[in-house]
This record gives sequence, C-alpha cells and structure tokens, in this order.
Amino acid sequence: MENNDRPCCPADALRRIRQVKINGIMTGITMLDECIAYVQDQGCGCEPEIRAALVKRIRIYNYIPKSVEDQYADALMEEYRKTIKKT
Repeated sequence: MENNDRPCCPADALRRIRQVKINGIMTGITMLDECIAYVQDQGCGCEPEIRAALVKRIRIYNYIPKSVEDQYADALMEEYRKTIKKT
C-alpha cells in the first residue's frame, strides 16, 4: 500500500469503513479493502500467514482487543476469501 492510499483526513477515513460481523456484532473496519489488497499482493502462502498478515495490517488503522483477536482474524479471513473469489 502506497502512502498516497492512506486517508488524508478523518472524513476520508470514514468513507473507507466497511461493516463486518465480528463475534455476532456488526463492526466498522477502516481500510479493509486496502488491507486485503495489500496482503493479497504480498503473496502469503498458507492461511495462518494470511490471517496474521491481515490482523497486523488492520491493526495499523483499527483497534483490535486482544480478547477477540481470533474472532477478528476469522472475520477478516472470510472477507479475504470473498474478495479473492471476485477476482
């Protein structure tokens, strides 16, 4: 992800929020599409590597409580799979 892909201001960041169900609760994730594209471009091989890369990248823009990190990883992997199916 290039520096010019980062939100220029809070309003731009708000436009980049997607709702994802995590642990049964709709949760806003900032920069999800950009993070998925970044991880996909990195060419991570196996699912554990992809999960870890997604969580690491999403953490840059979002707070992930330690107590629900696995649920976030599950939801992020689901969104990743949906995205790569479309391409």
